[in-house]
Amino acid sequence: MLQAIRDGSKGVAAKIIVGLIILTFALFGIESIVALGGGEDAPAEVNGEEITEYQVQQMVQMQKRRLQAQFGENFDPSMIKDEMLRESALESLINEALFKQAAANAGVYFSDAAIDRIILQSPEFQVNGQFNRDSYDLALRSAGFTRSTYRELLRTSLSTQQAQNAWQGSSFATPYEAKLAAKLESQERDFSYVEFLLADAKKEVSVSDEEIADFYEQNKAQYMTQDKVSINYVELKRDDLAKNISISEDEVAERYSEMEAQAASKKEYRAAHILLLSSDEAAQKTMTEIQGKLSSGEAFEDLAKEYSEDDTSKYAGGDLGFANDEIYEDAFAQALSGLQKDQVSEVVETRDGLHLIKLLDVRQPELAAFEALKDSIEDDLRQEAVQVEYLEALETLKDEAFSSNNIDVPAKALNLTIKTEGPFSEVGGKGVAANRQVIMSAFSDVVLNDGSNSEVIELSDGHAVVIHLNEFIESTVKPLADVKTQINSQLVNRKASELVEQQAEEAIAKAVAGEYTATWQSVKNKTREFTGAQQQIVQAAFALPLNAGNGSFKLVDTKAGNKALVRLDAINRDVVIAQTDDELQKVSRTKSYNEYKAFYQHQLDGADIDKN
Repeated sequence: MLQAIRDGSKGVAAKIIVGLIILTFALFGIESIVALGGGEDAPAEVNGEEITEYQVQQMVQMQKRRLQAQFGENFDPSMIKDEMLRESALESLINEALFKQAAANAGVYFSDAAIDRIILQSPEFQVNGQFNRDSYDLALRSAGFTRSTYRELLRTSLSTQQAQNAWQGSSFATPYEAKLAAKLESQERDFSYVEFLLADAKKEVSVSDEEIADFYEQNKAQYMTQDKVSINYVELKRDDLAKNISISEDEVAERYSEMEAQAASKKEYRAAHILLLSSDEAAQKTMTEIQGKLSSGEAFEDLAKEYSEDDTSKYAGGDLGFANDEIYEDAFAQALSGLQKDQVSEVVETRDGLHLIKLLDVRQPELAAFEALKDSIEDDLRQEAVQVEYLEALETLKDEAFSSNNIDVPAKALNLTIKTEGPFSEVGGKGVAANRQVIMSAFSDVVLNDGSNSEVIELSDGHAVVIHLNEFIESTVKPLADVKTQINSQLVNRKASELVEQQAEEAIAKAVAGEYTATWQSVKNKTREFTGAQQQIVQAAFALPLNAGNGSFKLVDTKAGNKALVRLDAINRDVVIAQTDDELQKVSRTKSYNEYKAFYQHQLDGADIDKN
């Protein structure tokens, strides 16, 4: 198959197609390729401006990346279908188009030079504090942008942000408004409430077998089993290959010799020298004089300080420190390597001049005895050999799996056993079916619909599998007996919810008429921060008005399907407040938010939005 693809790419037709693609790139850029193959209606239009399918898909991918960044390793892409994100992506693009048009109508504009400055100053495109074009292009490609589309996105984002800042930045509140807001925030209220609990209602309802059977017949689609598959697979394990690897004693000995040579190559000498920068007769005579003093017992270090013309070492007694002999000239190195510790050489001539060399010390990495290292060397050689064999087998597995639609072919090529796993659903199963990559591959079009082998799936380092569909088990309706308890619970919840709704409606009708006689739970002189009742009840109490001094009523939904009837009894507005700058800023922020929200709603109300 691979060869067929290669042969097909050499034909005249293929060359013409490639030539057309190159010409399109050259004349119109990559965006033209993205647009090819379209022709369908745009997903939406906003005041005549099209939102393309490509934009929607790009936004979907951006939302996926945000989810992945948010959840990190816990994010499973297979659980998020594109269709789930499509609607929110389209709405986001519609909002973006509205904001962009509003900004343009308001005269907000960012020049190319301003866009360039922002790109050049963006830290994510910099290397060592400087803009790097490669980093810029790489970041854009990974996000699905070209340079032109990214610049347009940046221009739109900056323009809409500028328009938003204009609205929010120009809003302000007067001290009187702040005072009113503070009084409203600090007021106290008396209120009462009665709760209607779903748990109590459940005790009063019952469900017959006939009702369960009727509901089952009308809603069978809710009780379908999941599609399942069973798979055949072959697995390649590096550890299994290790059983067939044998290492000879000669190979172990050869590796030990290499280690010895490596240790020897790291041998370092600590040398000292006395250097005369000339090789003339006078220098030769001076060296003879120095040798005489050494013979009479004078210290090499003292003579180096007195005679040496190497200013970098003479004051250290000629000490050159530890170094490999490769850094020295050949004549110097040969003389040094032939010395015993504390021995001084004869006069050595190099390009630098004349030297007297003393060996101060020698060091090199210690290598344990052969017998001590034999077993570990053998293990290392076996691991190296099995890794080579595993990589070769892995390449064979990839080629055979790709070129054949039968799992038998890669199995025979590598003498692997065909195994079976499943059935399992998209939730996963046991063994290799617990691996998310295997699950995704098992339900992919390639395996499920085309009947092909999967690509090689590397479950871990040194462990890979190829899977093939064994059986597809289509979803069916679960028997009534299996879901009877579930349906009973659903119907009980439904009836109980209807009963709670009925009780609450009857209660508010009687309360308004002054005929409600149930016991109320009353609280007095509470602020908005009161936590002794559910938040929905407190919010309703502070949203209700007093009707000519009389109480008013409201039904609210609380948690877990419960309801509450709330009655406002009194409002205490005579509270002492301390007006602060923070309160003034808080009111200003609230006003700016509400004004911008109203501006957006005005844009939305006046927009011509068509969704296809």
